[in-house]
Amino acid sequence: MIAAPQIQRPSGPTASRWKAKVAAQLSRPLAASFGRRATGFGILMYHRVTDSVPGVTEPTWNVPPAQFRKQLAGLIRRGFEPWRLCDVLDASANETLVPGNAFVVTFDDGYANNYFEALPILESLDVPATVFISTAYLDSDQPFPSDDWEAAGRSDVPKRAWRPLTTEECRALGSHPLIDLGCHTHTHDDFRGRPDDLLSDLKINADILNEEFGVADPMFAFPYGTKATGFSGPVFADIAQRAGMRCALTTEDELVPRGRTPFDWGRFTAEADDNGATLAAKLSGWYEVVKESWHFVRGGFKNTGPIHVAQTGGDS
Repeated sequence: MIAAPQIQRPSGPTASRWKAKVAAQLSRPLAASFGRRATGFGILMYHRVTDSVPGVTEPTWNVPPAQFRKQLAGLIRRGFEPWRLCDVLDASANETLVPGNAFVVTFDDGYANNYFEALPILESLDVPATVFISTAYLDSDQPFPSDDWEAAGRSDVPKRAWRPLTTEECRALGSHPLIDLGCHTHTHDDFRGRPDDLLSDLKINADILNEEFGVADPMFAFPYGTKATGFSGPVFADIAQRAGMRCALTTEDELVPRGRTPFDWGRFTAEADDNGATLAAKLSGWYEVVKESWHFVRGGFKNTGPIHVAQTGGDS
């Protein structure tokens, strides 16, 4: 097995993630009062879908199954419509308008809980999804090298909470009518400054998906994926095209405007404390407005502690 370096993900209460959480809450009443303020559709990004374990630190990059259900059901109840990623790519290629209430669900890495926990919920709500697989870790009984949850791999934590998919589980996912498999590089490595290595690694990724699961026209999401830190951008987008990918998704919190190349589509991170209302605010465009206006309001929220917004109509 090829080991990827441990990249420090911002899993703790960093300024950027705190800013994102506050922006989500502040944008919620704006979306509820004024509806959509921007054109374009949104893509949601998930990783782990598992329950907390008593006495163990909270899983990172996780949305518990019950909350995952509430998030999707809350969006559908608000009039949002789930689309397959391949369908919005087809619409974009044909210059067909994707409605503003469309949203896409994606998962990164390939956790076993995507099959055991997320899939039954997707089935019950009839929501399609794309699972981006780092193929070097299929069948591994060790955590992903990129997994920053300190409890991953411990004997007192269920394996489904952290282990990668097996080949058979991945095959079952890929054969499901609601699920598409995509590329997430073979090794989930840090390819900054190494575009040729990314090309080679991505071709291995695509070959395995084709040979093992019949994925002939793969979609792709960048590992880590931020532009400012160099994990995505024009150079890597060109590599993805050369590798035969249909798209290259970043991790930038932004809507996909009409006419943008699919090798620069962003995705909104779905957090454990998101609900249908906050995700609707992200997909409606207000979240970006609040984040862009942060310098006007951040002084008023310094050192004030957590922001509590009244939850109307439940937490979904």
